[in-house]
Amino acid sequence: MNRTRNIAEMLAWSAFACVLALKSGDVIAFALQQIYGDITTTPPVVLQNLIFLGPLFPLLLGIIAVARMKLAGVSVSKLIGLTRATLPQDFRIGFLAALGSVAIAAASLWAVARYIPVSPMHQLPVPVHLYFMTIGAVIPGVCEELYFRGMLMKLCSCLPNALSVVLSAAAFSIWHIGSPAYLLHTFLLGLLFGMLAIRTGRLAAPIIAHSLANAGIGILFLFGFAPAG
Repeated sequence: MNRTRNIAEMLAWSAFACVLALKSGDVIAFALQQIYGDITTTPPVVLQNLIFLGPLFPLLLGIIAVARMKLAGVSVSKLIGLTRATLPQDFRIGFLAALGSVAIAAASLWAVARYIPVSPMHQLPVPVHLYFMTIGAVIPGVCEELYFRGMLMKLCSCLPNALSVVLSAAAFSIWHIGSPAYLLHTFLLGLLFGMLAIRTGRLAAPIIAHSLANAGIGILFLFGFAPAG
């Protein structure tokens, strides 16, 4: 019974992430309407800077994950496992995984650009790139790992490790459904981060890999990476 309930909850939280991703624009529009009364009266400077709100949604996932795991009696700090003794190893593993992740993402975007429109991220202003290479890299790196490799993999820990990794990777990929061109490489990276979590027994290495990969992909875009040509 517990196994069935945990799997059902895992699928429900996966669906929640998908809905949140699809409705994020509606959430922002609703907030603007509450603030300004009429969304058409929103100051242009606010509209121009809405892109900086992107990390708020991964942050929400992180808060949910921490709250849910605490309710289950899980020590989040122990789950992350970031200690002075293990940091050098986790950073080394995370750095190498991040290099591979950037290569996977670049190759995937080049491949899918033939069939699916890829957002011209390279055309964004430099301050936006810098933001997503720092704050916008670390917040998703930490919070998405807590949600997908932390909470979701804990919920399906009753399953074989390989299946747990695949299910969490699929949920992580669907979380990016708002950018269809990202679905392939986020699934592949989800597999990689899940294997790191299983292999090391903690989230420190996947968090480091995820955050550095986000920053690395941001660097590619900053220097003109344009898979759509």
